[in-house]
Order: sequence, then structure tokens, then C-alpha cells
Amino acid sequence: MMKNLVLVISSAFILGACNSEPKVIHLRTEKGQKETSVKVIANRVLSIEIEGMTCEMGCGGSIRKELKATKGVARVEFINFDEKKKIQNAEISFDTSIITADEMVKIITTMNDKQFKVGKMSSEAIISACCVSTEKVCSSQEEIETIEVSEARIAVPNLIDILAGIVQ
Repeated sequence: MMKNLVLVISSAFILGACNSEPKVIHLRTEKGQKETSVKVIANRVLSIEIEGMTCEMGCGGSIRKELKATKGVARVEFINFDEKKKIQNAEISFDTSIITADEMVKIITTMNDKQFKVGKMSSEAIISACCVSTEKVCSSQEEIETIEVSEARIAVPNLIDILAGIVQ
């Protein structure tokens, strides 16, 4: 009886482990909120000093969330974040047709009861690699390659024999 139970459990494990279907992960959103993904084609990078940040995850996450909510910011990256420093450096990639540097500064400086202050800023245009090459024609949309990743198949040789040997 015990041997049969072990065999049934082992068979179920092997069949479940060898599933080649891609794993689907469902993300929860707040009730009533729809999660939307917007592709922003950044054409400018703003390098900015921010004072008043206490941690990269909390403060940085709040700043990132507020700026991305404008639908004009593609990326917010904090360069060499150090909690001991009074001033942190960030690089913000954005689309100038949707948001301006002044609008981003206003968002940052009014957050969390005006917790953050902005220092030196500089901005430069992003030149796409395809625009430099004479072989490719530039378009306003990036080429996107989609790759589907499936779970790895697990081969478990002689698992039933091993379990049966343990039971005996």
C-alpha cells in the first residue's frame, strides 16, 4: 500500500515538473485600478541633483512612480546612490513632446510635503544608434524583439526506483 502511494505521488510530481507550458504570472492591482503599460520613446536625458532622499527604495520609488505616471518618462535611474550623501544624482530619460524638465522638477519638489529639493541640472538629446547609421532608416518607434520564455523541463531519472528502494 505504501509503495503504491509513493508511486502515485512520484508520478504526479514528475508529470507536473515536466510541463512545457510557459508560466503565466498575474499581477494584482489595486481594486478599481487598471494596470496599463505605456511605451515611451525617450529623446532626452535629464541629469539632476536631488536633496532630501533618505533611501533609494522608498524615496527613489516614489519619485520614479510619480514621474512615470506622467506617461512621458521612460526611465529614472539613481547613479551611485549613497544614504550618507546629502545630494543624490539621477538620470531621467523622457519624451520632450509629453513632459518638460521644468514640469518634472515641479513634480519632484512638491512631493511628500516638499521633502525634495533640486540642485544642478543638465539635459542632453538622445541620439538613437539607428540615426547614426546610414544603413538603417530611423522611425519614431523602436524595433522590439519578443521572446517567450518557458519553464525548463526537469528530467528526473530513476526517481521511482529511488523512492521504491527507500520504502522497502
